Amino acid sequence: MSAIVLSFSHLSTRLMGIDRTVRMFHWLGRKTRARRGAPRIGARVIAERALRGLNVLPMRVECLDQAIAVWFSLNRRGYPAVLNIGMRLSPLSGHAWVTCEDETFVVTPGLEDFTVIAAYDPWAVAS
Repeated sequence: MSAIVLSFSHLSTRLMGIDRTVRMFHWLGRKTRARRGAPRIGARVIAERALRGLNVLPMRVECLDQAIAVWFSLNRRGYPAVLNIGMRLSPLSGHAWVTCEDETFVVTPGLEDFTVIAAYDPWAVAS
């Protein structure tokens, strides 16, 4: 499933843009939310599973698509995760990452130097 979500994110961000892609994943996540009786697994395990498809895809999947896949997977399982998109000036670069509770996913060296320019709130309710 992770390869499908990563591919879907990769294509939709290029065809529809970030905002529409995030809204679509938000809608899809609410429609396919994990069952209430499903066993609760840790946020780190969910994030690792969301990125497992990176090993089989023939394309380069950027941090934005990785972060959208992790954000989608965590919220779908009931973890209130925030999708962050940031920029830094020196050297000029952008990065996307996810924060959930006290953890950060899709990290890069120097993450503390990035200024958040867009953040997409969770739709999951903390359980």
